[in-house]
Amino acid sequence: MVFAACENDKNLPLNELMILLDEDGVKRSIPALNEQWKDSRIFTRYSSFPIRSIDGLVDECASLDQWISEIGWFIKDMEGLLGLEHFRFWSTLVYNRGAIESVISFTQAAVPYYLAGVIRSSPSVFPLYSAAHRATLQVICRMITQKESDRCWISREFMGDLLYKHYLISIPLLFDLLSVYGRDNKQVLTLMFQTIFKLQPKYGQDLKVGLKFLQTTFKTIQQQIETDRIEGNVVSSARLNDLAIYAMDCCTILALLMECHPECRWICSELELEQSITSFYDNTIVLLYKNIHAMDNESPYLTYLNSARMELLSAFRGIVNFQLETILDKPERSLVPADKSLCILTECLSDPVFVKDYQRHYPVERDLDVIKQACRNVDTFKLDFVQQAYCGEDEENGFLNGHKEAAIPEDDDSFGEACGGVLEEEVVEEAGPTAAVEETLSSDQLIERNVQKVLDVLPHLGDGYVRKIICRYENVEQAIAAVLEGNLPPDLIEADPTEPYIPPDKLDTNYLETGIDRLNIYDGDEFDVMVHDEIKGVMKKGKGMPGQPKNLKEMLDDKSHVQEMKSRYQDYTNVCDEYDDEYDDSFDAMAESESKSVRLTAAMRNALVDELDDDEDDDEPEDDSGQPVGKKPLDFCENPELVRQRYEEKRRSKFQAKHGGGVATGPDKDVVGKAKGQGQDKSVLLNRKHKAENKSSRANHNRKQGATFKRNKGMIPS
Repeated sequence: MVFAACENDKNLPLNELMILLDEDGVKRSIPALNEQWKDSRIFTRYSSFPIRSIDGLVDECASLDQWISEIGWFIKDMEGLLGLEHFRFWSTLVYNRGAIESVISFTQAAVPYYLAGVIRSSPSVFPLYSAAHRATLQVICRMITQKESDRCWISREFMGDLLYKHYLISIPLLFDLLSVYGRDNKQVLTLMFQTIFKLQPKYGQDLKVGLKFLQTTFKTIQQQIETDRIEGNVVSSARLNDLAIYAMDCCTILALLMECHPECRWICSELELEQSITSFYDNTIVLLYKNIHAMDNESPYLTYLNSARMELLSAFRGIVNFQLETILDKPERSLVPADKSLCILTECLSDPVFVKDYQRHYPVERDLDVIKQACRNVDTFKLDFVQQAYCGEDEENGFLNGHKEAAIPEDDDSFGEACGGVLEEEVVEEAGPTAAVEETLSSDQLIERNVQKVLDVLPHLGDGYVRKIICRYENVEQAIAAVLEGNLPPDLIEADPTEPYIPPDKLDTNYLETGIDRLNIYDGDEFDVMVHDEIKGVMKKGKGMPGQPKNLKEMLDDKSHVQEMKSRYQDYTNVCDEYDDEYDDSFDAMAESESKSVRLTAAMRNALVDELDDDEDDDEPEDDSGQPVGKKPLDFCENPELVRQRYEEKRRSKFQAKHGGGVATGPDKDVVGKAKGQGQDKSVLLNRKHKAENKSSRANHNRKQGATFKRNKGMIPS
C-alpha cells in the first residue's frame, strides 16, 4: 500500500479530486480513484458452516474448527474495508475484484433470516456469524453512501455509474440481501433500495429481468414436482425439504421486495405476476405440503411452507393495493385500474385454495366498496360477479365458491396449522337423487360402486388395488386425481397396481359368526337349509324333476310341443298385403314422360321398331300348324342350342357387314385355303407364315383357352 496524504481543502468530489504523491522527492498528482490506492490484500471468501443432514443443526466436527478459522479472517477483511480512507475504499472496490467477491460470497452462502434458530443453537457459531453478518451489511451500506463528510463524497451521477458499470451492486445481490437480512432489518433495506434506484435508474430494467427470472423459477419448481409425479418417482424427504426451503426463499424475496420497494408493483402488474403467484400457491405449495405431511406430519418444514403461503398472500395483496392506490390517487382516471383489479380477482378464481385463504385474510368486499365509490363507470356485471364469487350471500361462511369456511386464525402460526388441516378441498355437493340413492346403499355396495367408477376411468388397475385407494380417500374424484397425478401415499406407491380383489370366504365368515366349522358346498349361501328356513330353488326327491314325465309312455304321449310349434308357425300367417297400385302407375307415367323427352333419329326409330317386332314375335310361340299359342312360362335355363345358334347368326352378320360377305378373309389374308389333301395356293401359305410370325404382336392368341375358362366359370352362356 502506498501512503499519501489526502487534503481536500476545496471539498471536491472523489471523481474530481487529485492527490499529491511524493516519491523520493518527485511529486506528482494522481486521481483519488486510481489503482495506485487500492488495498492489495487477498480477501477471504465466506463459506457456510457444516450442518447435520438429520436435524439441520450445526455439526460439531473437525470441519467446524476450519470454519471458525476462516470466518475470523473474513471478519478482519470486512473490518479492514471499513477502516480504509474514503478514496482507498473506493479504489479497492473498483480495482481489487476480490473485495466485492468476498462481500457477495457472504450474501450467497449465509443462512436465511427464517433459519436463524439453527445458528442460535450453537454457542461457538452464533457470535462469529453475527459479527460477519453485521460487518457485511456495514460494508454494503458504505458502498451506497454518497456523502460521508464534507470532504469525502461522490457526485450522484458518477456514483450511480460506478456502482452499475463495475457491478458493485446488482439485482441478484439485492435479492440475496432480502433473504439474508429479512424483516429484522426492513428499515435499512428500504432505505437501501430507495437510494440505489435514485442513484441509477437503470436498475429498474434489471429489476424487471429479475422478476421475470423469479416468475420462471416458480414454473421450474412446479414442473419439477409434476415431472416426479408423472414418472412415478418416489421423492426422498431430503429432496422435498430442499424444495420447501427454495420455495420459501423465493416467496420471501417477492414479498419483502414489494414492502421495501413499493415502486416495483407496477412492474409485477405489467408482467402479470399475480397469475404466477396463484398458480404456484395452488399447484406447488399445497402439493409440497401434502407430500411432506404424508412422510412426517411433525416436520418443521411444514411451518416454512405455511410461512411461504403467508408471503405469497402478502405479495398478491401488494399488487392489488397498487391498483387501489392508483384509483384513490387519480379518481378521474380510475376506470383502467378498477377494471384491472376486477380482472385480477376474476382470473385467480381458477385456484380455489388460494382464493379461499385470500378471502379469509384480506376480505374482498372492502376493495369492492372502494371501487364502487371511486369509479362510477365500472362494469357492474364484472363487479357483481366478483362479489358473488367471493362474498356470496351466506352470512355464516361469507364465501360460496364451492368450499367450506374454516375458522379465521388470529396469527400467522395458527394460520399454518389451519392451512395444514384444510389443504384438501371440501366440496359441498347439492343434495339430489344421487345422494338419496347413496344413502340407501350399504357400505360394501357403496365401495363396490365407487370401485366400478374408478375402473371405468382406469381399467388397467386391479380391483384390490382400487379398493385400497378408495378406502384411503373421501370420494372418487380425489382418488382418480391422486392416481393420475402420482400423488399417492408411499405404501400405495409400492403396492402392485394389478392386485386383484379376493372376497372373504363365506365359510370363514360363517365360522366366525356361529363357531361351527362345516365343510359343505352350500354353507352360507341361499341353498343352506341349516341357516335359512325358506330356501331358493326346488328340492328334488326321487327320480326326475317335478312336472316332467315319469316314464317313456308318458313322454311319447306328451304332445305339448306340437301346440308350441303350431302357435309359432301361426305367427307367419299374419302378413298384411299392403300393395299399392298407384306406385306402378306413377312409375309408368314417369317412364313415359322421360321417353317423350328423348328425340330419336329416323334410323334409330326404325331400328327400335324392328327390335320391338322381333321381341313380340319371340314372345308369341306357335304350334305345329303355325298358329300362335298362349305364352309359356319362362324356362329355368335357356336352351343352349338356341343360344349358340343366335350367337352364330350374330357373328356371321357382323362378319358380312365388315367384309362384304364370304367366309374367306380376302386374297391377301386368306389362311383357310382349300380342304386338306387338295393342295394350297402360294398366297395361303404366305398368309399362314405371316400370321404365325406376327400372332404374338397382338393379344389374340390363346383365346379358346380363355373362353373355355370363362364358360366353365359361368361368365358367358354355354
